[in-house]
Amino acid sequence: MADMLRQTLEPAQKLQQKQQLVPQQLQSLQILLATTTELSQKVEQEMEANPTLEMVQNGAEEEVGDPLATSDDETSLQNNTAQEASEQDEALAELMRMSDNWREYTPPDYTGTSQPSPEDEERREHFFNSLVTRMSFQDTLLEQLRDTEGLDQEQSRAAREIIGNIDDNGYLRSSLKDIAEESNVHLETAEKALKVIQSFDPPGVGARDLRECMLLQLQRRGDNHDVVYKIVQNHLNDLARNHVPAIAKALNISREDVYEAREKIRQLHPYPGSLVNAESADYVAPDVYVYRDDQGELQVSVNNDAAPQLRISSYYLNLLESDGISKEAKQYIRQKISDSKLLLRALDQRRSTLEEITHILLKHQRDFFDKGERYIRPLTLQQVADEIGVHETTVSRAIANKYVQTPHGLMSFKRFFTSGVTSEGGEKVSDEQIKARIRDLVEDEDPAKPLSDNKLTKILKDEGLNVARRTVAKYREEMGILSSNLRKSHRG
Repeated sequence: MADMLRQTLEPAQKLQQKQQLVPQQLQSLQILLATTTELSQKVEQEMEANPTLEMVQNGAEEEVGDPLATSDDETSLQNNTAQEASEQDEALAELMRMSDNWREYTPPDYTGTSQPSPEDEERREHFFNSLVTRMSFQDTLLEQLRDTEGLDQEQSRAAREIIGNIDDNGYLRSSLKDIAEESNVHLETAEKALKVIQSFDPPGVGARDLRECMLLQLQRRGDNHDVVYKIVQNHLNDLARNHVPAIAKALNISREDVYEAREKIRQLHPYPGSLVNAESADYVAPDVYVYRDDQGELQVSVNNDAAPQLRISSYYLNLLESDGISKEAKQYIRQKISDSKLLLRALDQRRSTLEEITHILLKHQRDFFDKGERYIRPLTLQQVADEIGVHETTVSRAIANKYVQTPHGLMSFKRFFTSGVTSEGGEKVSDEQIKARIRDLVEDEDPAKPLSDNKLTKILKDEGLNVARRTVAKYREEMGILSSNLRKSHRG
């Protein structure tokens, strides 16, 4: 018993294997995952932290002395053995050999001078000062508030509190009672402040629900008493359910009048805040271009324009050969150059991976590039990974949130990876092809008798495509196609 108790109390040792990413691997992964816009920001941060990195200006190139030469005193740097110094030099030599893939690694146009020229410093400073801070949606409302006259302190305080509770879509997401308490004013004061905010641009801002948002827009137009206003005010839910006959009967108007009113209602903006945010939104930049050359052949080009082209500064390479700086300074420069090498290698790996993936897409999705989106064929990440010789997760990370500019428009990489079914004739048919067929069937249907999901499923089955009804419903919803009862026309 004592032995058993002793065994229980004795600390147990357990061996576990944990896979941890070293900093170099983590940086490489971050570079691979980054979109073109994120990559630009990442490179800017690295340049600010690492003085040995610089941008290529106008592709300028000039030969310099051997940047890999090592003076005698460098072999005895503190905390550096001769073997470590040799390994660093070998790694730096490998970096320079990569110049065939990355022309931006070519030594810069300094002519052996001890410091960068004023022009280079000016360009570097301009690069880091070129980012423009955009006004937020709330900032635009606060600016309008500052230009509003006739408000007392309590109303201004309540108005600022209201603006702080308006989301990016333009809706007020807090109750006026809570706003009055937070701003220490009476409820009537908060109500007056809301009226002021609702007079701002864009029309509909400060609404508490969709109905109020649309009514505010109609009031701004002066359409306070027409059929459109009455439908929004009293029959918006019926309109959403396509209860056209019921609306016509309630308002004593024709069904055609209801349809005309519906078209006007569709011109209103359900999310007025997006009208402001759209002006400052970041546009998607293609990560890869696929285009036809002068001979009509498809070519692949990775987008390197958004991120500045980089190289190792010859100024710091020359300092390694100088006798005028301390060993500690040389050790610091060596470390920064080593960091630069890792970054440039990660950038090169990202470029080559995206290029390889795109070339494989050209092979498997040739029909799409020649004919259009509905000809996308089934393709899996594993198929591409096997051809490249990497793990499936590497492909998944490489294409995450990335886009390719094609002859048929800007496409997400993920659109090229789709499942599908095998037709009765043995042909593989992708999800996109099935969606295209559903879209065609809906466009050709009788508006008075729209095709139900069951009917669409039966037609596809008759054509040799065994697709479940729930899958048809899912595809229809993904394409933004309403259900059959909402598509039904009551005209006539």
